[in-house]
Amino acid sequence: MGKIIAVVNNKGGVGKTTITVNLGHALTNRGSDVLIVDMDNQCNATSNFFQQVPDETLYELLDGDGLDPGKCIYPTPYDRLFFLPNTEDSGGLEPLFMAREDRGYSLLQQRLRDYVNQKYDFTIIDCPPNLGLFTLQAMTAADFVICPVTGGSKYAAVGLDRTINTIKYVQESLNPSLRFLRLVLNQIDRREGVDRAFITSAMINYPGLVFDTMIPRCTAVKQAEALGQTVIRAAPKATATIKFRKLALELLDMFQE
Repeated sequence: MGKIIAVVNNKGGVGKTTITVNLGHALTNRGSDVLIVDMDNQCNATSNFFQQVPDETLYELLDGDGLDPGKCIYPTPYDRLFFLPNTEDSGGLEPLFMAREDRGYSLLQQRLRDYVNQKYDFTIIDCPPNLGLFTLQAMTAADFVICPVTGGSKYAAVGLDRTINTIKYVQESLNPSLRFLRLVLNQIDRREGVDRAFITSAMINYPGLVFDTMIPRCTAVKQAEALGQTVIRAAPKATATIKFRKLALELLDMFQE
């Protein structure tokens, strides 16, 4: 049985897409079959893998009835890594869902969960930079939540608290089996005093809920994104690549315990 992980934070710019794409690639290098789902209609993850958006996407999966999920899932240039793309048009579905009595919260769960759990070891959902309808759909379908946070910002804790409260709401109202897995500290520079203080604060405020592996601030990540590649492919020896591989191993070890 596969595991579905939603990558969530209310705040933009914390590296959700970077974490999703590179963690997914790193997990394939450890022998896992991985699906990435782009739930954000900004489509940053999709643009990493497709120069032109395919005909069948998340939009078609959520709009209408009965589409075979396999028709909107595509191979990528990376072995064992598959992708369900999104389109900007999916933003137009939100008012339609909000008009439904059930708000469409369970649509992704109903139309994707059983299929992906039988085909992939991990499904990682890249969520929008808000706690709106599509993020709630993702968490309703997911088993676990990972929350990326960045150092150096006094607003990081505020956004994190809102995210934690939303996870509790989903657990109580929509998906009681959802589990908050870990925070992943991203874009960390231990030479900076503000980042060292941020790490200490995260460890104190969320004991046992922070990945040991932290992703450093690294130019290679931005260069890889400009090339439309993972940093693991573009810069195999970069510090960030080494850390993403360690993060994947830490995640796998966690599930084996």
